Amino acid sequence: MRYYAKIIRDNVETLWSGGNNFMIPKYISLKEKINEDILSEKYPIGSKLPTEIQLSEQYNVSRSTVRQTLEILENEGIISKRWGSGNTVIAKSDLSKKTIVRILIPDSNNGMYAAAIDDITSVLLKDGLQVELFETKGHFALEREYLKEMLKDMYGGLFILPVHSSIPSTNSDLLQILLKRQLPIIFLENADTRIYNPIIVNTDDYSKGYQMARSLINSGHKKLGGVFNHDSASSVNAFTGFVDAIRDANLEIIDECFLWVDSGDSRPINRFLKTAYNTVSSVYLDDVSRGTDGTFPVSTCTLALSKSLGKEAAKAFLALKKNGNSHSITIPYKN
Repeated sequence: MRYYAKIIRDNVETLWSGGNNFMIPKYISLKEKINEDILSEKYPIGSKLPTEIQLSEQYNVSRSTVRQTLEILENEGIISKRWGSGNTVIAKSDLSKKTIVRILIPDSNNGMYAAAIDDITSVLLKDGLQVELFETKGHFALEREYLKEMLKDMYGGLFILPVHSSIPSTNSDLLQILLKRQLPIIFLENADTRIYNPIIVNTDDYSKGYQMARSLINSGHKKLGGVFNHDSASSVNAFTGFVDAIRDANLEIIDECFLWVDSGDSRPINRFLKTAYNTVSSVYLDDVSRGTDGTFPVSTCTLALSKSLGKEAAKAFLALKKNGNSHSITIPYKN
């Protein structure tokens, strides 16, 4: 199950106050409570909600908080507000986001992560959770919009493959707020170093790079080149393993035969390959989604993961959601 939701572009900074207090805003919590009371028939359709003063006393919140909550319920079509007539319940709809888990990923068509999304969705559906999938297109600004939306409600959790995962994130502040609200978050591939104690589920890309270089060397190639994504922590780790294997074999690391590219850059790399093949006998392409036109041969990863990335990520998420704790996982490749 995959679907895309529209972006809400309101200013998230209006959602809370109180300095460093990052608890869930009271008007959001109150909205959840009143909505639950409507669903349980405490306030059936056609009945009137208590007055602002009564709601304020009943739920121990300010009248300002009550007004914010009632405005949201009206906008969602749950109540009708008429001057002098109070607030009438006109619909019963479970609009709670508590069972909705978001997945934020730069590109859902990436082979490995497309399979991971399907596996995550399958596991979570069996646990009564729904999945919203959003592509961030490799843009910090778009990722930020989706994270801002999550500050406006009580969601069930988040899986995030950070934009430009090899460099510091401009959105670590919002992720810290969500974590302080105790939202279950699983980071795929990597997390900003400023995130305290993140749960990361990734693959052993250092080993992948090392094994691929060793395989090429064992096949008789003594001069190797490679193409890696500079903005992907996974690809950077694969590069490290790849060149370590070359060095460990006492072979030359030829700088000009390695190309660093951006994950979102689809420009052909034929010019580089043509130049590199004047020196090396094989070029390893780490990102198989990039592809080439076949003019020059490239080597790609032939290894398979020992476990499903998506299933392991989903299991870690459910453990975090149910027990309040989990642990990071690095999935090895089969030898």
